[in-house]
Amino acid sequence: MHLLGRLSNPSAPLLAVFEALPDEAIEPTVQPEPLPASGRLGNGEVQRAVVKVLAAVNEPMRAADIYPAVGSLLGRRVPKDSIYSCLSTGARGKKPRFERAAPGCYRLAPSSSF
Repeated sequence: MHLLGRLSNPSAPLLAVFEALPDEAIEPTVQPEPLPASGRLGNGEVQRAVVKVLAAVNEPMRAADIYPAVGSLLGRRVPKDSIYSCLSTGARGKKPRFERAAPGCYRLAPSSSF
């Protein structure tokens, strides 16, 4: 019973906050970005976007600069981890797509054909 009494009778400071709020609903100022039907990017979509960004610049680019460029190219926010993972994975293997020019800097591998 004590717990229910606390929930139905807020403290004076909390009551003052509630009374200061307007009676009408507050509309959000930022509209959420629309998601695809599945809510996820398709297979290889991030990698293709990274390739397009690096091809357009045609010089080594910092991963921190690739991240916003990919987001604007795709028209939505992409997790940084997806970009960094794509770059790291793409710079390894027998036929790497990307070349690590310096720590945190990547460019298209010269032998890769797209």
